[in-house]
Amino acid sequence: MGEFGWICGFSADAGFINQAAERFTTYAAAQRAAAGQIRLALMLDPSQPVLLPTVVPGVAHLPLQDLSRKPFRLLHAKVALLGFRDAATAGRHHLRLVVSTGNWTRQTLEQSLDLAWRVDLEVAPDVADDAVSRADMMAAQGLFAWLLDLHDTRLLEADTPLSGRDAADHVDQWIARCNRAPRARPRLLDTRSRSLLDQIIAGLKREGGVARSHLCMGSGFYEAATVRKGGTVTPVLPHKIVKRLKASQALSPRARVDLYVNPQACQAIAGAVDHLRLDADHPIHVRAAAAPAAVFGAGHERTLHAKFLFSSNRSTTTGACNSAWLYLGSGNLTTAGLLNAASQAGGNLEAGILEFPEGLSWKKSADPSRWIENLLPIGGNSLDDLPSLQPGDPWAPPPPQHVAAPIAYLVWTADGRLTRPDPTAGDVEVLDEAGTPCAITADGYTWSGPAPRLVRVRWVAGAEARLAWVPVIDAHGRVAATPLPAIDLDHAWTQLAAFPGLPDEEEGEGEGDPGIFPDDRHTGPKRRTPRNLTPGTAIRQMMMLIEQIAAQQTAVDAVDWTAWCNRLEQSLFQARQCPAVTCFVQMQLNPLSPLRAPAFRPDFAEDAGTAAGRHYEQTLRRIELAWETHDYAPLEGRQ
Repeated sequence: MGEFGWICGFSADAGFINQAAERFTTYAAAQRAAAGQIRLALMLDPSQPVLLPTVVPGVAHLPLQDLSRKPFRLLHAKVALLGFRDAATAGRHHLRLVVSTGNWTRQTLEQSLDLAWRVDLEVAPDVADDAVSRADMMAAQGLFAWLLDLHDTRLLEADTPLSGRDAADHVDQWIARCNRAPRARPRLLDTRSRSLLDQIIAGLKREGGVARSHLCMGSGFYEAATVRKGGTVTPVLPHKIVKRLKASQALSPRARVDLYVNPQACQAIAGAVDHLRLDADHPIHVRAAAAPAAVFGAGHERTLHAKFLFSSNRSTTTGACNSAWLYLGSGNLTTAGLLNAASQAGGNLEAGILEFPEGLSWKKSADPSRWIENLLPIGGNSLDDLPSLQPGDPWAPPPPQHVAAPIAYLVWTADGRLTRPDPTAGDVEVLDEAGTPCAITADGYTWSGPAPRLVRVRWVAGAEARLAWVPVIDAHGRVAATPLPAIDLDHAWTQLAAFPGLPDEEEGEGEGDPGIFPDDRHTGPKRRTPRNLTPGTAIRQMMMLIEQIAAQQTAVDAVDWTAWCNRLEQSLFQARQCPAVTCFVQMQLNPLSPLRAPAFRPDFAEDAGTAAGRHYEQTLRRIELAWETHDYAPLEGRQ
């Protein structure tokens, strides 16, 4: 089960992200919307539209803090760092690092020809792990720490266990265990300080000066044409790569070089096939990328979007890929993608990996899982004699769409107000459903109607009026969550028994999405007409629940205690008007008093002498107030 994860990329869409969030958390969108818990932090290029938490529940799309100090041309790196907890074994956790050439979109899944690289690491005291994989996790953590410093993380830092703060801290602690001997050099590269090509060349030199006989290059986007001497219009970057590799003795002087393209959109390559093939310095043969039939099925066509460099020698007897190396990542074969380090003017933030794979083969008769044409899109036909290549449409970075507002979220209060976590954040208007500014109070704004999931805020930056949606955190700490329905004690226990997970989605759940502004049909609990319930039956039902809660919470880990208290308060709050609770109010008894006994609490929270114990007792007090049993006699004192 996913604990927390960080994702960066150029773009993403709701279709992909919702699928990813469901696989990561194991919960459908309606369950995540009801939970109101942030499990994934998403950082995209600021040119991309915001993905709201009502559209991708459980995901926080973080905006850049300040466009003026953006240290890259584009945020183009496509990396995910994910932490999973082992529900069956305490203290055993899993980390996953994914580096992709494709964006986090449905187009990548359904139309593009892309590549991804993954490494998994088990974090447990009794596991002998891989030093290189640990180094990769540390490198990814460093990249995301740098990115988070540039983005608005106030929502993740909100004072609620559902904001993602505690879960992210857990995963950070797991990654910190990777920082131990023996240490190794990571395979993960990024362009925060050096270009991808510089790092690739340096890595090849460290590995040893072996001149390879084959080089395959591919990219989803190439440079625009450059006019050379004599008026020849030709791309220059492919030759720069070849020249650098030859100069570092990683490529033989007569190596075969193939350049893989999308024939319908290959920019300057479209008009330079002959020039590349006949170049006196080093011929480069242009070929069409091919979707491997073993992966996609025979005759399946996809458009190349992958970025890769693959080089090796070829055994004349076995066809083995000897001395092989592979780069794949986000950096296209362009100046901004491969040649420059990140900068606002001329270099993207890119990420990729440099790997030295073993056991691969150029021969089709080899193990299909090791045949290089099943692993890379390099099985296409030569385009040397095809004049109909297309450059494709020109592209320029779009203007920014997602920037940080002066306030990152608002907090709903029971008396119908939206409070500001930072009263000094500047002049900000909150707009109601009609777009009218709400009345301002000392600590926030008034709101007419049920608690909204999001609100629109308006402020002035320079001379420009700006608008943004910000999430609302409800009284239970849930972020942009759907209203809580009324439940009975059985349903309350179902929610508690599933901890730290969520209960199964029930039939009909998620239908009739209340949207951003719930109306009177979606305001949560309605007072139910109590069915006839005798005091004896109510006591039996309640004591069973109390015993179940005690057994469950005495087994909760200390790191999950705050989240458990939050689940306990929310679930019992939802049951505050069920027949059993109503019966206890009529009997003037407090049924929750047994939960204060040390035997019903874990050792680390058995009394008010610890922060965990005080937090638990405050939680019980709030539940008793909601049940209106706080002034009544304790259940265990009943004669």
